[in-house]
Amino acid sequence: MFLLLPKKVIKVNKFIVFEGVDSSGKSTQIKLLEEKLKREELSFSTYREPGGNILSEKIRDILLDKTLDICNESELMLFLAARAQNTSSGIKKELKNNNFVICDRYTDSSLVYQGFGKNLDKNFINLCNSFVTQGIQPSIVVILDIEWKKSKQRCNREKDRMEENSDIFFKKISDGYRFIAKQSPEKYFLIDGALAISEIHNLIWEKFKKEFNL
Repeated sequence: MFLLLPKKVIKVNKFIVFEGVDSSGKSTQIKLLEEKLKREELSFSTYREPGGNILSEKIRDILLDKTLDICNESELMLFLAARAQNTSSGIKKELKNNNFVICDRYTDSSLVYQGFGKNLDKNFINLCNSFVTQGIQPSIVVILDIEWKKSKQRCNREKDRMEENSDIFFKKISDGYRFIAKQSPEKYFLIDGALAISEIHNLIWEKFKKEFNL
């Protein structure tokens, strides 16, 4: 048995994260939410993982480089380093300014990809996540749930290093996301990623309005 959340958590009221397997529709839904927030004249910033600043973008290039042989432990540490910088230099500051923050992946990606997918110690990952994020956790984590076979059909570009993992690996990822969503339904909003784009957006917006009292 492992802890899904670190013991010391700072739940921030204007922080929403999007999670899911690759090509699950995260980018599309983030763009739609951004457009909606602009129309509503609500201040926000958007980040992605890994990335969001000069250091994290350089780490992203390393992580996605198919010519590199990166062991699972090194991979985890690189993701954590990128997350630490992203949180410290961007996310934390925006939240202090009372702006909404949208993030394409966050702590749950490491728990699911390296914990469930690559069988690294989940308790250790949670402790590391708590350290690098200074305990900051989102109010909502939207998980776009889609079968890996369907997400592969959507991918029409060359695969990066992470996307070249096996089908068994991505089956573990899908199962991992469903598991954590079931364990903490108050935090995770699991949506069928096979629904129409507009329907998914409407579900997210209704959840967003309810959570943030808009």
